Amino acid sequence: MYIIERANVYSEEEECIKNISFYIKNNAVQSIKPANVKTPILKMDVSSFIMTPTHVMLDSHLPSENFQLLKQYSKRHYLLKGCHTIITPFSIQYEYQFDRELHKKRVSLLNSPVDYVLALRLPIKIISPSLIRKCKKEKIAIIFVELDDESLLSQMPWGWIREAMFPYNPILIPAILSNKDTKRKTIIKRWNEVLDEEKIPRLFDEIQEKTPISVKNLKKFGLYPKRGDLHIGGEINYNLYFKNKIVAEQKGIHYDYDRLAIMVHKGRVVTSENAVAFRPGCGEEIIINRTSLFV
Repeated sequence: MYIIERANVYSEEEECIKNISFYIKNNAVQSIKPANVKTPILKMDVSSFIMTPTHVMLDSHLPSENFQLLKQYSKRHYLLKGCHTIITPFSIQYEYQFDRELHKKRVSLLNSPVDYVLALRLPIKIISPSLIRKCKKEKIAIIFVELDDESLLSQMPWGWIREAMFPYNPILIPAILSNKDTKRKTIIKRWNEVLDEEKIPRLFDEIQEKTPISVKNLKKFGLYPKRGDLHIGGEINYNLYFKNKIVAEQKGIHYDYDRLAIMVHKGRVVTSENAVAFRPGCGEEIIINRTSLFV
C-alpha cells in the first residue's frame, strides 16, 4: 500500500483543481482523503504536477498492417498525449459485411499497445432493426452514421429501430461527409430534430478525431467511470502534467501544448516525458455493457 499525496486533480465537469490524496492498494484506489494526512505509509508527492485521468480518443484511421508504423503512430498520437484508450470503428457498406469486418478489426488490434472500444461506421441507409440486433449481440455500443444529405433522416424506420435498440440502446453519432459548413449545420440541425422526436439515443454533434473525449460523452457511451474518472475501486490510470500559467489560473488543461510528464496505466508508467514504454499487445478490448449510465 502507498499514497499518492497532495495531488492537484483537475475536474473537467467542475472546471477546477482539487487537492487530494489517493490511498493505493493492489493497483486500485482504496480511498480518497484530504491532501495532508499524517501516516507512516510510503508516500509519493505529486504536488508539483496537475493530475487528470488518462484520455479516451477517437481514431478511425489506425494503421494495422505495418508493425513499425503502428508503433510510431501510437507513440505520437496516444502515448505521448496521455491517451491509453481509443474508440476505433470498423466500416461496412452492407449488412452482410458486419461479421467479417468485425472479425478483421479485432484481429488487427491484437498488437495494440492501448485499450480500445470497437464501434461501427456505416451509411445511414443501411441501418435496420436486424443490424441493431447484431450490435447488441456483439456489444457494439457506438455507431457512427454517415450522412451527406438530410433527406434520408425522415425516411428511416426509426420506430422499429428504437424498439430493436432497447434495452442496450447503442449511441448514434453523426459523421457528416460534406465539407461545406452550411450543409453540415443543416444536416446536424435536422439530425437532432428527427432523432429527438423519435427518442433515439444519440450525440448532438460529431466528435473530433485524436482529441480527448469529454466526460459528458464518456458517460453517454457507458465508458464512465471506468475511463475518465479517478474513483474509489478504480484502476490507477492517470496523467501528470507539468504546471504552467494556464493551469495555475485554473482555466483547464490545454492538451495541444501542455506538457505531459507521466502517464500511468494500471499502475505502470507508460510515458515519462518523451520516453515511452511500448508494449505491443497489452491493449485490451473494453466491453460496454450499458450506455448512458450517469446521464
